[in-house]
Amino acid sequence: MYTHQHMAGLPISLSEASGVPFYRQILDQIAGLVRTGQLPAGEQLPSFRDLASDLTVSLITVRRAYAELQTAGLVVRKQGQGTFVAPSVRKASKADIKKRARQAIAAGLREARQLGVAVPEIEALTRALLAEMEQDND
Repeated sequence: MYTHQHMAGLPISLSEASGVPFYRQILDQIAGLVRTGQLPAGEQLPSFRDLASDLTVSLITVRRAYAELQTAGLVVRKQGQGTFVAPSVRKASKADIKKRARQAIAAGLREARQLGVAVPEIEALTRALLAEMEQDND
């Protein structure tokens, strides 16, 4: 099953099929949004309850993701006010972003090859996935 949610400017996509725990998917995606500047310093994140409800995950899942974001220095919690993007987060450079994207793609390709998927099949799957992503952005 694939859950795709867009909330008030905060795109979060969760995939049960990925094998990656939901808290980690939430953590990674919010961290990416912060590091690329899509979530600017001082921006308020949805409350635990709102995000859990929107993504249909448990409150504990969201709390764990937010706690790890806070430990990483990407967000700050203000008692009674909510969770905000930290003021001192360094935006990733284009080179950093390209490097991280390359690493992620390489990991997926290695896994596909380990599963016995042939290169032409990987190319076809990649084209199909890119086409799906383009449709989702429209």
